[in-house]
Amino acid sequence: MPTAIRRKTKSKQYCRNKIDLHQDDFHIREYASTITKAITKSTFSQVQSLKVDLKSKCVTLTGFCDSYYIKQLAQQAVIDMVIDMEIVNDIVVI
Repeated sequence: MPTAIRRKTKSKQYCRNKIDLHQDDFHIREYASTITKAITKSTFSQVQSLKVDLKSKCVTLTGFCDSYYIKQLAQQAVIDMVIDMEIVNDIVVI
């Protein structure tokens, strides 16, 4: 009887990126751009006028979408990328 081979993976906690908001402005804008790309990918580009603001211990998402499901997908993409930061989801469902 064959045995299953289990691949070892890092836990999600170690795969997440940490952000230090005391870094220079370029790194903060680059990290916001990375978050924006992750949201765009996970929501299949269905959030219009998407904007990601990073402030001290807070990530704010703004924009428009057609369903609460897409809004939730956007938030989940951010949750997977940040640690110990508050997420404010101000995406409006129209």
